[in-house]
Amino acid sequence: MKRYTYLFLLQAVILASCSDWLDVLPKSRVLADEHFETESGYADQLTGVYTRMTSTSLFGRELTFGLREVLSQNYDLNVSNTLYGYVARYEYENASVKAITTTAWAEIYTAIANLNILLEYMETVSPTKFSGRNHDVYKGEALGLRAFLHFELLRMFAPAPASNPGAPAIPYVTGYTTYVTPLSTVNEALDLVITDLNAAVNLLRSDTLYLAPSSSAEAYNVKPARVRRFNYYAARATLARAYLWRGDLENARLHAEAVIDDEKFFWVHYTAAQASNITERDVTYKNEHIFRLDILNMTDIVKPYFTSSSGTNKLSPSEMQMDNIYEVSAAALGMDYRYTYHYAYDGSERYLSKFWQPTGGTYNSMMPLIRLSEMYYIAAEAWVDRDSTARAVGLLNTVRDARGLSNYPLAETLSVAGVKEEIYKEYRKETLGEGQLFYFYKRLNYPVIPGSAKPGNDAVYVFPLPDNEVEFGNR
Repeated sequence: MKRYTYLFLLQAVILASCSDWLDVLPKSRVLADEHFETESGYADQLTGVYTRMTSTSLFGRELTFGLREVLSQNYDLNVSNTLYGYVARYEYENASVKAITTTAWAEIYTAIANLNILLEYMETVSPTKFSGRNHDVYKGEALGLRAFLHFELLRMFAPAPASNPGAPAIPYVTGYTTYVTPLSTVNEALDLVITDLNAAVNLLRSDTLYLAPSSSAEAYNVKPARVRRFNYYAARATLARAYLWRGDLENARLHAEAVIDDEKFFWVHYTAAQASNITERDVTYKNEHIFRLDILNMTDIVKPYFTSSSGTNKLSPSEMQMDNIYEVSAAALGMDYRYTYHYAYDGSERYLSKFWQPTGGTYNSMMPLIRLSEMYYIAAEAWVDRDSTARAVGLLNTVRDARGLSNYPLAETLSVAGVKEEIYKEYRKETLGEGQLFYFYKRLNYPVIPGSAKPGNDAVYVFPLPDNEVEFGNR
């Protein structure tokens, strides 16, 4: 616990009232000086941020399989599921829903504050204090995470560029200060995200994963440690997301294909995807993870939602919904690994088992935040925009081949509309339970989210700012 004392103190400082600030700041500054006296202080500060990100308020539940996946309408909720029922109806002013979104806002900004204090000290510290290339790696991770977390807030609390690029969005906080940061517009915030990510990319050329030769044993060996951190490829992949969000498909493609072409990530082998022993089955496709979090208490987190003990809290598609999502009856695609191995019976009912944690499981605790397949989908969408549907279909077929559908290729003669529909279907199958599909609908300004009766407008796509943010004058 001692190594995180300063991290938690920072949170207390952030939440302190203005009248308390002068009492807290001098003490916190002394502790900060001591904390960042050695390289281990910087490493621990980053570790504390990653740990915060695994909380159930963030990517340990609500920003993955919880609130954000419910918004996509992929689950068939029990009528007695009160909390997520409000979420599914987009009733963001409901007190219980607002508590989730407000907590996520506060937790993310606390993480950002801790990154900013690290970056502040990075400006004055000598690189010689760090071993090897760690000065650039730590600074690159911090800048990349700052951009990644702001981008998450932007996608949640602001309109998509396709709806209103000049709308007030979020505060983009780049310093550790007592002053209230004003709202940036959607476009301004995206500019800042991209600026931070480009700086991170340049620094993370010191990343051991980037430096390792493509498809080498060295790359294979360093990858498990680096994908748990915001690595070089996570920065390039997030740039692809950010440019796609803006509608700049050409830059999105360039960054997505840079990740693909470096060949540091490879498709799950069928022996791992189909392993008969559930403890050896890789259902989140470990070697395809570009950035993930390891959530050590994941069994306790997922059990109340994906097993027979979940009762009215069950978060799974119905059998009919599963059939529709994976095109089992419509196109005879029931051999898709994502259908066959992401669901299992517990008692008399079938549940989404993608996040089950078997005792002694080889692939336990893994929550992917960015995966290789998404880079193929981004590149495919960009090639459609360039009137190259055959190139786009080839990219989609590569993913489908890796999911057991090599005998069911998409035709290169598909129309533009047909390819776009297949991209949507792929996002839906691939990211189910990971909280990404809602952003697909929002980015493209879908007039209605499939499964919802409400029009797809900002009342559905934009979370309200927390009440205290409004009180501070940011609205």
